[in-house]
Amino acid sequence: TNKVQNTTKATWGKVPEVAAEYRDAGINWVVIGDENYGEGSSREHAALEPRFLGGKAVITRSFARIHETNLKKQGMLPLTFAEPADYDKITGHDSVDLTGLTTLAPG
Repeated sequence: TNKVQNTTKATWGKVPEVAAEYRDAGINWVVIGDENYGEGSSREHAALEPRFLGGKAVITRSFARIHETNLKKQGMLPLTFAEPADYDKITGHDSVDLTGLTTLAPG
């Protein structure tokens, strides 16, 4: 679906429109995705748009291989749930804090 709740207005809108409003208001946001996120979206543009719209990270159960690489190339942080079942605990009303980013290292 292409609808998300704009938490600043308590309205529903298309994902790109709400993301642009958040970007323009200086509100950081992340994508929460299911398994094989980005499948069929291997083009770099599919990873460029979230970054352009102010996204900070994509958190999923798993990624399509090429899409994960493209997210990294665009400066988006691709993260997976340590416990894939935790995906089911996320609702559209949750807020996400990304902590410990300064200690990230390769490997």
